[in-house]
Amino acid sequence: MDVKSAFLNGDLENEIYMRIPPGMDSEGETVWLLHKVLYGLKQASREWYLKLKGQLEELGFKRSNADYRIFTKNIMGKIFVIAVYVNNFLLFSSNIDDIKAIKEDLKKYFEMKDLEEASWILQMKIERSDMNLESRTLSISQEQYVEAILKWHSMANCNPARTPMENGMQLPNLTEPKVDITEY
Repeated sequence: MDVKSAFLNGDLENEIYMRIPPGMDSEGETVWLLHKVLYGLKQASREWYLKLKGQLEELGFKRSNADYRIFTKNIMGKIFVIAVYVNNFLLFSSNIDDIKAIKEDLKKYFEMKDLEEASWILQMKIERSDMNLESRTLSISQEQYVEAILKWHSMANCNPARTPMENGMQLPNLTEPKVDITEY
């Protein structure tokens, strides 16, 4: 599921004033008092998360203490999981009817686009073993991401080896200004 204009759903907890954008008619130093979150505000992502968390809790979901982007709900002995990445949701359940019901509940609160079954998320490919829901397994692969990294470093045609580097290999001095340490 994809929430349209997610950050605009957030409610402001504090008073925030904004200068009127250039090109708008204004007299002197007029400012606007914001009633809702706008994209670009430092608070936008937090306010969106708080709004989402509140709505999911209202629907009976509990936030995971291990990862605040994971929400779970027990539906008659079956676990239902929502994984959140900014404005995109992955919904997991062993029962397709539960997924459909939760999608409809979420659409009451947010304008959403149903992206159907996920096949790509965060540069990961999701593959299903077969279409029988009872025996289906999922696998996740980052093959395309790995290939892009190899291509970026001019190693697309390299040969695989059991060890990633030869014994005794000296890495470059990471304090040299020409070395980008974010690549290690």
